[in-house]
This record gives sequence, structure tokens and C-alpha cells, in this order.
Amino acid sequence: MKRRILLIASALFCIHLFDSCSKEDALSPVINETPKPLSISFQEDSIAIYLPITAARAESIGSVSATAIEGKLPDSVTRKNNIIIRVTGDSARVYSKTEVLVNYTDSTGMTYASNSADTINKVILTRVEKKKNGLVEGSFTIRVSNSTKTKTLLLTNGKISTAFSD
Repeated sequence: MKRRILLIASALFCIHLFDSCSKEDALSPVINETPKPLSISFQEDSIAIYLPITAARAESIGSVSATAIEGKLPDSVTRKNNIIIRVTGDSARVYSKTEVLVNYTDSTGMTYASNSADTINKVILTRVEKKKNGLVEGSFTIRVSNSTKTKTLLLTNGKISTAFSD
């Protein structure tokens, strides 16, 4: 008799336990990705340069589709540093030599450009989201010269983190 009561009590407890448990909706993970600051930074020879105003956009150079990545300072009247990096393509990959076109203005306002035959020039785009506010990330090493080729700068340890503006 005691066994029968214990068996019935156990069965009622199990039924109550299963009845009180209800299935929840499918849970999805919450991804809290910390937004990266959008900027372009690099070493101009031994001087650290940080350009916080950035944009990326699609361009056409003749019949070639290109991606332009621009960085500048907030006060471009008194502080002239800016850079425009153009790569002949729109995907995440390594660009070098003739695929890289760079215009750079230093803090004194002197302008420089890359030489398309220079083997040191390399831009590595690791992320390209071709949509409004899509991220563009990568790195670069570029040598630029002034128009008379009398002064050359090496832009190294370049880091790109920007967004498409259109």
C-alpha cells in the first residue's frame, strides 16, 4: 500500500513538473560589438598621423571602377593633413603597384603622389561592405613623392577604418 501511494505521488509529481515547464521561444545570441572609431592612421616617416574625418566612396577612373578612401583633420584650414587612397577595385583583397593611386598633403600643405611603378605600395582591404554606412577596413604602406621628386615620404603602419558615404 505504501509503495502504491509512493508510486502515485511520484507520477503526480512528474506530471506537475512537465506541466509547469513551458517551451520558451528560440533564443538568439546578443552580439554587443563595440563600434570601432572611424579613422585613418599611419606613420609619416617617424611622425604619427591620425585623421579622424573619413569616408569611402565608389568612383570611376575612365572605364575602371575604383574605391576612394579619404581621411582628413576636422580643421583642414589650419591643419592641412589629408590623404586620398584610390584602389582599382571594390573588393576585400591586396592591391599593389598600378592598382594604388595616392594623393597626400602634409601638415605644411605640400602635396605628394604615389608612383604606380613603386613596388613598396600596398593596400590590403580586409573588409568592404558596399552599402551606405558599410565598413571599409584595412592597412597600407605607401611611398609618395612631391611633384619634382626631390622629397619622398614613406607612409607605413597605415590603418583604415571608415564607412561608405553613398
